[in-house]
Amino acid sequence: MTTQSYPDLTAERRLWALGYSRIAGIDEAGRGPWAGPVVAAAVILPPREDVLQALAGVTDSKRLSPAQREALFHRIHRVALGVGVGEASAREIDAMGIVPATQLAMHRAIVALPEPPDYLLIDYVSLPDVTLPQEAIVKGDARVLSIAAASIIAKVTRDRIMVEMDARYPGYGFARHKGYGTRAHREALRRLGPSPIHRTSWNVNTRQDVGQLGEEVAARALQEQGYVLLGRNVRIRGLGEIDILAREGDTLVVVEVRTRKGGRAHAPEDSVGPRKQAKLAALAQAIALEQEWEGPLRVDLVAVELTRDGRLRRLHVLKDIVQ
Repeated sequence: MTTQSYPDLTAERRLWALGYSRIAGIDEAGRGPWAGPVVAAAVILPPREDVLQALAGVTDSKRLSPAQREALFHRIHRVALGVGVGEASAREIDAMGIVPATQLAMHRAIVALPEPPDYLLIDYVSLPDVTLPQEAIVKGDARVLSIAAASIIAKVTRDRIMVEMDARYPGYGFARHKGYGTRAHREALRRLGPSPIHRTSWNVNTRQDVGQLGEEVAARALQEQGYVLLGRNVRIRGLGEIDILAREGDTLVVVEVRTRKGGRAHAPEDSVGPRKQAKLAALAQAIALEQEWEGPLRVDLVAVELTRDGRLRRLHVLKDIVQ
């Protein structure tokens, strides 16, 4: 039987020792749903050792029950030096894509803080348009106390928004599923059609929906394997789109995601032939040139197979597919 580990102050202590005193942990909630905003939160904790005891029980919001999150939400507000919340609407997500919209929500959360931070600790995401010193930390919500606190603030805030949306747009069940892709949500969409807060870019029941679901699954798997995600659906003018741009160690990685749903005979990776590989090589060279990247560069493939009801059947990561 394993004992659950909790986030600590290791990252904050290192920065306090360097003279930073307003360190903002940042996380988001709501990247994957079919409806509603993506919400981000920024939390600055006091630079004191006793904050660890004051926030005992704070961890990644996904590990907590709704009642636990609600109780910790109020405690975080009492203990923190500052809490800021920002969101990006479904229309903004449709217009710019989920990664830029998430970055926008995070920027708004930073601006909403009562005092400006002097350092940012962010769960996975980097904010290139923010000039503050920052770190994107893999599984930060499970490792860094200020990020875990932000994950709870973001999750509780978004859940409350979706309960309000349930009253405004009855029949979809937003109060129960919070906009995520459940069977009941799908049936409500078939019966009622999309509401004003549905993300049209998800296009439920189409090939695009399957592809985006596969990309979400692939992104989570890559993060669990230690990849740092730099962007999703990155467009290169004249060449096309990179499904996932990431970094593994000192290597910049262009990731192609291929998804199949149901019992199809061919594996997803079989669809990446020489012509597609040549296009991926060109995309990799173009993004390296655009970002002035001079380090190692490669192209990986993530093959995702889903059951007919959208559950993961198989996931396989193939590294360096373009020689």
